[in-house]
Amino acid sequence: MGKQPRSRATTTTKAETAEQRADDGRLLRQTLLIAAVIVAALLIWQLSHILLLVFGAILVAIVLRTVAEPFERFARLPPRLAVLAALVSLLILMALGGWAFGREISSQTSDLTDRLPDAWQAARGQLASLPFGAEVVERIDSLIDQVGQEDEAGTAPPPAEDGEGSPGVAPAPPAAEGGLLSGGVFANVGAFAGLVASVIAELMLVIFAGLFLALNPQSYKAGFVRLFQKRSASTADTVGKAFDVSGTGLRRWLLGQLAAMVAVGVVTGLGAWAIGLPSPLALGMIAGVLEFVPIIGPIVATIPALLLAATMGPEMILWTLLLYLVIQQIEGNLIMPLVQKRMVSLPPVIALFSILIFAALFGPLGVLLATPLAVVVFVLIKGVYLDEPISEKDAASSK
Repeated sequence: MGKQPRSRATTTTKAETAEQRADDGRLLRQTLLIAAVIVAALLIWQLSHILLLVFGAILVAIVLRTVAEPFERFARLPPRLAVLAALVSLLILMALGGWAFGREISSQTSDLTDRLPDAWQAARGQLASLPFGAEVVERIDSLIDQVGQEDEAGTAPPPAEDGEGSPGVAPAPPAAEGGLLSGGVFANVGAFAGLVASVIAELMLVIFAGLFLALNPQSYKAGFVRLFQKRSASTADTVGKAFDVSGTGLRRWLLGQLAAMVAVGVVTGLGAWAIGLPSPLALGMIAGVLEFVPIIGPIVATIPALLLAATMGPEMILWTLLLYLVIQQIEGNLIMPLVQKRMVSLPPVIALFSILIFAALFGPLGVLLATPLAVVVFVLIKGVYLDEPISEKDAASSK
């Protein structure tokens, strides 16, 4: 009888010890999970540029697979041959477009580039004549001067020291001492050439990676899904569904965006020609390309048109503003609603904030890819997490 309290105490102590060990195990797992999330976030941040290039390759692959579908369906070509046929067709189409319109586009683009400096001076004069315009012009000029000083910070000559001339007087510029090659102009040109070469190299990398992805997309998907099969079959199914939903969403968004870009470019070019703006083909091409970046792109596209209109008087400025406002109304109330019935509709607020966020995080490349990245997140939440149709077409077909 006397041994029962000791036995109960021993049992209680063992239970408390087991519970303490379980708590310690949970704390350790939570700590490791938090550490893993932090390490993964830091790794993603360090590799963000490469990951954006990978996403660009995925977009290229989706474009190639979309163009290849008619070859598979009607010509009965195998998937890989259909992708190659799609690539050849796109190259031929680009070559024909360059042959038919390349000279005119190049001429009008060059003419537009030559006109813009004078156009800015004319716009600057008209802006200065408006109420509070002089203050706006002064701030713009100070901003331009500040940017120019920052660009020349690394090549500006140091002030003269004692014994080398009058105090505070700068020595002769490098061009006078050692010719143009010793100046900062060619250094800037070399840096610009290096930047262009880097952009071209990354573009070629994205295109070739997209081609390889398009040739055999199922193997890459299956390999990624297989990583989650050991955890559970439901997790693997969810990952596979995420691939399918995001791919479908991106494909439909790209098709809709391409239709909007072509429509806006054609209407802008015809409208600019109708009201008498110079270089209408170049203005239409700029408007069509910038339509890829919703909300901000169309606003930026109006700047060169307004600068050209400023050289032709206030009446032309009003006509240009009216033209671009009408085009945006047509795009927002006619083109996009028709497109979004069968494609993915991204809420404007999400598109705007995604552009601002990715621009702050990743710069120009983030601006370019912000909307398709937002589309992926949007369709994953809608199609996988909420299990809802990702477009009006899906909603109508499910009824």
